[in-house]
Amino acid sequence: MSVIRDKREDDAEIGWSTINEEVDTVIPLLLQHLQKLGIEHLQLPDINENLTVKPLLITYEAGLFLTNGIVYNLAGIQRYGPAYMTYKDKSFLTRFYLNIKSLQFEYNFLLKLMALEGYGKVIGSLEDTIIYAELAIDIVTFKMKLYDFRVIQFRNIQVQLNQTRFIRHLTGVILSPITNLFKDRITTSISDGLKEQMQTVMDDFNNEDPLELNNFVKQVLGGLTGNKN
Repeated sequence: MSVIRDKREDDAEIGWSTINEEVDTVIPLLLQHLQKLGIEHLQLPDINENLTVKPLLITYEAGLFLTNGIVYNLAGIQRYGPAYMTYKDKSFLTRFYLNIKSLQFEYNFLLKLMALEGYGKVIGSLEDTIIYAELAIDIVTFKMKLYDFRVIQFRNIQVQLNQTRFIRHLTGVILSPITNLFKDRITTSISDGLKEQMQTVMDDFNNEDPLELNNFVKQVLGGLTGNKN
């Protein structure tokens, strides 16, 4: 996988420092602290979509409604490629990629096909998910603001239907279009929803635990200032 861009077109006049070691130090500390705060999963946005299904020789349009989505069991989170930092507009701006070795997600689903309605759970997993993150650290308030957080790509996806009601005999027919839907939405609308969730988490972090936040900020800023104490 090669998704990393060392520079953008608007970076020509900005000097960037590499802070790989600092990011590697902060990632496990941040994950431990999120666990301490009781954050075990992130919410995913609802999805409403029309699917084309072909149970026999006739093609039908089905309405799919996905609700109460969550992502959880994130494992093997580490930096992917170099991490950078620069100073801009009274803030330290950082950019880096993360590789999540594995994660799970699930949704409640409702499928409407002609006069039939079926419901249950969609359970899925991703491997080697690459996320791009961009955040700023205000040097006055020591608060963090998330500018970008999105899924760039993933290597493999597995999707299954569980606890299905009334449409068990259609499971094999609808699984493929549902899987294809997730392949498309993970890097678009689902990714957008994750960014909103991460900003909410960061806002709580900024407001509720300034001492711990100070520790993380000092670790990261050590890459530029040379002072890691």
